[in-house]
Amino acid sequence: MAKKYLLVITHSDDDQDRANGAVGMATSLLSEGAELALFFVFEGAKMARKGFAETIAGEHMTPVRELFPMVLEAELPMYVCGACIKKYNIPADELVPGIKIATLPTVTAEMMDRETIMF
Repeated sequence: MAKKYLLVITHSDDDQDRANGAVGMATSLLSEGAELALFFVFEGAKMARKGFAETIAGEHMTPVRELFPMVLEAELPMYVCGACIKKYNIPADELVPGIKIATLPTVTAEMMDRETIMF
């Protein structure tokens, strides 16, 4: 049985190394056969906007534009904080396909069945 994780992504253009590292960790977990879900929150919510994640490039890392398609192809559960998309003015029709707007109870339910990693 595959290990189950919820990866909480809290950074984007405010800390490109951490944001890039989070997406790199997601692809690594997927390649190891983990059952993964993502939650974009705080600054990380910006990564849920179409085209935004591709602008993230940490120093000395494989850029997100090369990694993010692997995450999307996996069709894993992905959520973005509803309050955060309001804060960053991200309209629902500009979200990356497959990312759902979530409230804390939705994310808490995912956490109950998974190990949680904050990045």
